[in-house]
Amino acid sequence: MSTSFGVISDSVTQALHIAINGLDARGRAQASNIANIETPNYHAREVKFEDSLRAAFEGGDVSKTSVSTGESLAATRTNGNNVNIDFEVLASSENVLRERLVIQALNSKYTLLRTAITG
Repeated sequence: MSTSFGVISDSVTQALHIAINGLDARGRAQASNIANIETPNYHAREVKFEDSLRAAFEGGDVSKTSVSTGESLAATRTNGNNVNIDFEVLASSENVLRERLVIQALNSKYTLLRTAITG
């Protein structure tokens, strides 16, 4: 993932921006999964980025984070579809909460920066 960040950005701020992008991709995949609940042979999409972000952050270069999208290997129903609506609704709610948390953290970082600049 190649992402350009402004001059006023530390690794934590960069990681938070990448997390928002990953969570947004996950939200889109979850919405697609729910929309395709009855589509024959549709396999649920999964988005993973946390392990990559953690490793990149520990390695000192969060720009090396990758967001990967793959298909769920969960068992399928008789129509070949493997979307589990209960899981998707719960995971979608969790994803929204995570997005809010990351946005709150970014807002706090920018508030501290604003306070440092204006005094």
